Amino acid sequence: MKSMIHFLKTNSFFILILLIFGGFTSCATKITFPVSAVVPAAEPSAKISKNKEGAYELELNVNNLALPERLSPPKKHYLVWIDTDQGIKNLGEIANNSGIFRNRGKAAFEATTRNKPVMILVTAENDLEIDYPGSHVVLKSRPFEVK
Repeated sequence: MKSMIHFLKTNSFFILILLIFGGFTSCATKITFPVSAVVPAAEPSAKISKNKEGAYELELNVNNLALPERLSPPKKHYLVWIDTDQGIKNLGEIANNSGIFRNRGKAAFEATTRNKPVMILVTAENDLEIDYPGSHVVLKSRPFEVK
């Protein structure tokens, strides 16, 4: 018992710092995706957190994502959507990081939204300026609840 009291006294500053910084960080909700029938090699990982202002911050990374023009039928873009209680919202294009000579197969996307998401979709599209996803769904998360 004395050693515990001594530990707390000598390390109280560090414990206080950990508690303070722990209070400023919010827990991110990790999102899971089933294997895609369209791009089965793709390995998506996503997380969503709620910031101090009440907005939701989404981070999506996909490894082994084929270029959209390699799909059947070929497309020009991948778009990220969220399903919310306000309906489906287009968050924008996910960039596939392709090199000069080859596709590196890595795509990354970050967005902030006021709408509370319950599902993430990635679709292959020919047009960036659309209000509703087409039928070519490439990735679809499992439903989730943001903590």
